[in-house]
Amino acid sequence: MLLTIATAFSLLAAPAAELPATFAIRAGHVLLDDSTVLDGGMVLVEDGRIRAIAREVDLPENCAVVEHAGWLSAGLVGLHSMGSDPAEMRDATRPVLDAEVAWAFNPRSSEYAKAAAAGITTLVLTPSPRSLSGGVSAVVKTGGGRILSRSAHLSLGFSAAALSLNAYPTSFASAVAELNNRFEKPSGAFARARAGELPCLFEVATRADVQRASEFSRRWKLRGAIYGADLAGEQLDVLSEAGLAVIVAPLAGGADRRSIQSTVKLAASDIAFGFGVDNPMLDPQAMRFTAGLCIREGMDRKRAWRALTTQAAEVAGVAKHVGSLQKGRDADLVLWSGNPLELSSGVQSVYIDGKLVHEVKKP
Repeated sequence: MLLTIATAFSLLAAPAAELPATFAIRAGHVLLDDSTVLDGGMVLVEDGRIRAIAREVDLPENCAVVEHAGWLSAGLVGLHSMGSDPAEMRDATRPVLDAEVAWAFNPRSSEYAKAAAAGITTLVLTPSPRSLSGGVSAVVKTGGGRILSRSAHLSLGFSAAALSLNAYPTSFASAVAELNNRFEKPSGAFARARAGELPCLFEVATRADVQRASEFSRRWKLRGAIYGADLAGEQLDVLSEAGLAVIVAPLAGGADRRSIQSTVKLAASDIAFGFGVDNPMLDPQAMRFTAGLCIREGMDRKRAWRALTTQAAEVAGVAKHVGSLQKGRDADLVLWSGNPLELSSGVQSVYIDGKLVHEVKKP
């Protein structure tokens, strides 16, 4: 016997605390990890993980089923976020820190609820770019307070934001010299990065910043990604040689078309990339909006979806847990009114680790 919870907009009558540990969702369209659409698909959730995906799933007796006429997808993965309080991500008295941003994670902040409402179920919390090295980023869930990884990237500042007028380092030359010293005799996170165990996040802004970061990465044989270069797609040869991924900063309405076209060029290459969020400075909705702008400019839709989910999870180092609808992955699921790549579509419900954390109430 099946207990069916069916509403036109997939709105659950029971609060999250009353959801069973095992339930299923049947959706009009299920968007899989490779952007393949399974029409009339079903996802079975058990103890916070995905147990099965198919058009018809053999369900346990008395299994609750959520009927949703719209689309179902994996939760989105945001690769660059300041969390709830950017001040907690920086120590202005020291240019280099070997600290974990995870200690500043406050899951009760409304910023995470806003991200979940935008369909973002996983965020990479990053140190402030206003440091030569602000420490180590963390990967967290936007609901439930779970930390997926306490060590995602070692943050390295290669833009002017990492410099100071009255404190060391005051120039790009002194900044690079200091970082070279840290890697020549490494300890802590720097030792892990040099050993290839910890990726680096290079905070950049200009073409020259990208060049310096790429040269530094090649010298020390570092792996990782750059963030902050709006025109990264115009330096594909430099990035490819360094083997660096790219995190695309969110764009607002009226964004420079050249920046959008640069991201489209990036998507047409073999370089891995994903999208950043930059909340609380920008609304989390800006991440999907940026992808939508790029699609309108010609970006391949499958590439855009991977950058929002699977490839973003790979850049964050958590692809075994999130970013795709696969058996054994975390049950981070988003129910949409329509195709999530269409900006006219809205989030209806969000599940993180199998728990309902957001729903749009029927008027």
